[in-house]
Amino acid sequence: MDDASTIKCLSPDKDMDASKTPLLQNKFSVARLAEEFFWVGGSIVASPRWKMGHIVERCMSSMQTGTQMIKLRGSSKGLVRFYYLDEHKSCIRWRPSRKNEKAKISIDSIQEVCEGKQSEIFQRYADGSFDPNCCFSIYYGDHMESLDLVSSSGEETRTWITGLKYLMAGISDEDSLSKRQRTRDQYPS
Repeated sequence: MDDASTIKCLSPDKDMDASKTPLLQNKFSVARLAEEFFWVGGSIVASPRWKMGHIVERCMSSMQTGTQMIKLRGSSKGLVRFYYLDEHKSCIRWRPSRKNEKAKISIDSIQEVCEGKQSEIFQRYADGSFDPNCCFSIYYGDHMESLDLVSSSGEETRTWITGLKYLMAGISDEDSLSKRQRTRDQYPS
């Protein structure tokens, strides 16, 4: 596979006929565009006819609007919470929470995002409890804590995974000095 086919996000080529492309007829809905993605070895791979752009914007917009998801814990009862990407695209936040200021995960603390029911928490639930396409885990912090989430659809899950991987890739490309400075600015002592 060449570099042109391993594209993280996309916009249509100029020579693409919108009338022959069902995705364009459906107004670039996030769900339809997410269907263009395939997961290969932890990388996002898109059809070569797409370029960087619209998918990322739509993922970010959808994430900032927010999604109601179930947060799984060690106990058998999950918590329904509203998750969203903050306006600076630097933290995932949720509500309601008794610890309002602590109800966030910094994007630069995210170590890994895993699709499906792979975490230890998911293993505690019976096999038919959740659709694996609606499940994902976010591993973050120095101690690799996990946030295990279940969305209402596979499209929502793919939107969050795609968006988070994009944000993580942007942060990993920063030089360490600017990353440290951004963290200091974000969390003043």
